[in-house]
Amino acid sequence: MDIFRTMILPADTAQLARDIASALSAAGAGMWTTGLSSDNTTVSHYISTGFVSPDFAYMLPEQFWQQDAEGVWQVQQDSTLGNPQAVYEACLAAGMQVDLSDIQAAFNTADVTAQEPFVAMQRLGLSLFTPVESDN
Repeated sequence: MDIFRTMILPADTAQLARDIASALSAAGAGMWTTGLSSDNTTVSHYISTGFVSPDFAYMLPEQFWQQDAEGVWQVQQDSTLGNPQAVYEACLAAGMQVDLSDIQAAFNTADVTAQEPFVAMQRLGLSLFTPVESDN
């Protein structure tokens, strides 16, 4: 049975994640294409949300959050490190050239939860990036 995840990555690691997801599964194509921003001037993060296979979910880091008394998501109860070595080995098996250190760096900055996307975005102070059209 597939597992629900919301995965938010800094913009500088999103392309690596896209490449890895596409290399590991046809279902991985098209992930992390929705830009997020804290100020709507530049895309700072990308989000992908939905159901992923248990094998994929097992490899990802995950954080578990709780709301404080005021309802603010500030209490991280637990986290898992994921398995960057398994991702690295799967990439090599798929013929992808990648460095384990790059995968580890992406894991270190990834926000992966079972939260609904708008809950996770609010917790991180992010919203959907909507470019403002100029009048020119």
